[in-house]
Amino acid sequence: MRVIAKDVQMWNKLSIRVKLTLLTAIVLCIISVISFRINIDNASNIFIIPDGVNVTNTMGGRCFKLDFDIAQKTFRINCFYITVFCSVFGTALMWFVSGRVLKPLSTFTKAIKDIDINNVGENISVVKSKDEVGELQDSFNFMLENIKDSYIRQKSFSQNAAHELKTPVAAIKTNLEVLNMDENPDISDYKDFVNVVSRQIDMMSSIVQGLRLLSSGESLNFEKICLKDLIDDILTDLESYIESRHQKVEVLFDNTDFNIQADKVLLKQAVFNIVHNAIRYSDNEAVIKISQTGNVLSIKNFGTGIAQADLNRVFEPFYCIDKSRSKKYGGSGLGLAIAKDIADRHGFTITAKSKVDEYVEISISFSENKNE
Repeated sequence: MRVIAKDVQMWNKLSIRVKLTLLTAIVLCIISVISFRINIDNASNIFIIPDGVNVTNTMGGRCFKLDFDIAQKTFRINCFYITVFCSVFGTALMWFVSGRVLKPLSTFTKAIKDIDINNVGENISVVKSKDEVGELQDSFNFMLENIKDSYIRQKSFSQNAAHELKTPVAAIKTNLEVLNMDENPDISDYKDFVNVVSRQIDMMSSIVQGLRLLSSGESLNFEKICLKDLIDDILTDLESYIESRHQKVEVLFDNTDFNIQADKVLLKQAVFNIVHNAIRYSDNEAVIKISQTGNVLSIKNFGTGIAQADLNRVFEPFYCIDKSRSKKYGGSGLGLAIAKDIADRHGFTITAKSKVDEYVEISISFSENKNE
């Protein structure tokens, strides 16, 4: 078994050109041997002479007798030479032809080896044909574009994450320096400093939790979920926050028994983020509307709204429409990004629409095949 395994490994290490040539040589040899054997068997039948018959031939006035033993031997030798020639010539021809056919693939492979992180976005165009190798090149270029986009997003995400984590650290450091400058700080100064540190730690914890969710590749645990019950649980968790802002939440469901198949923990996190955002960025005493129509869940809040130019980017991690508003209301800038990531992993569609100075509405459209 080990010998066979080693032979398989050696075969796998060979190039396609060598494999094609070897296979062609083997096939030609088998065909040639069979043909040679058939011809040899037929040679004895070709030169069968009846007993007592003297075969002679006259050419140019000369008379000679045909030696059939020599003729048969000569025929066999010629068959052998022709067989060897055909095998060698066929193998050499296949080596040449396979080299020509596989040259675009070799050129394409060499171009791939020259790719690094600095030129990952550059398309390869060494293959001009539209055959299978050309299709492979097109598919590879499409993959390169996706890798480039992913790399740019990851790079931007990492830079934003580093910046957002640096902000609360800088705030703590600044307040600590102010506290040290006071030669006789009283208890209220220490309390203020503790409050600042506590808020910034909560901010960092929120960012780290958001980063963990966005980078998580864990498999989903699908189960049957009643959407109305999920909303009730979320509103119960946010009850004190809603009361502190003197806001009101209106819930309207076409079907209170509407069920979906989803990961309950992740879906609750996604909807929680959207509802929490709606409460946070609504004015005090405002009304937040949560509705279900068909297979669509909508969360609508009334306030300043979002311009159309910014609306397309609200699901980007750390994207901030208004820095002053973010400082006023807080938040890590990851809430809607996490919601979109969770929706995408489930195959759901999440969208946003808004009218400036009026409202913002976030909707999740659940896949029909995930509904029950």
